[in-house]
Amino acid sequence: MSEKIITIAETEDSPEIILDAENFLLKISGASFPEDAYETYQPVMMWLKAIKDSVVKLTCEFDFTILSSASNKLLFEVLLKLEDLYQTGKDVAIFWYHDDFDEDMEEEGESFAQTVNIPFKFIAK
Repeated sequence: MSEKIITIAETEDSPEIILDAENFLLKISGASFPEDAYETYQPVMMWLKAIKDSVVKLTCEFDFTILSSASNKLLFEVLLKLEDLYQTGKDVAIFWYHDDFDEDMEEEGESFAQTVNIPFKFIAK
């Protein structure tokens, strides 16, 4: 992957995705209910595969306003890849942002945190 920073713009139904190989930052934010969740999250999976040997510390920021069941499934696949990195000794930090009043999104993050073996930090905004 030759580009150091890949930005995929947010649309009405898909989140903004930032893949920063220079600072080892993965950021996904916004609404995620695309018609084809696989297509939306495929660049993230490819990027994680491309950086797996060079990354030492990876910061992941997730800030969803809505998450469809298909997006949830693909995000879980992303988290499994992150768990693999974590299990091989990489420093993986996950920050789960949610609106202070959005209990559903907070619970979504808590559910993920209980499923994968990576520390999550929850941040109400």
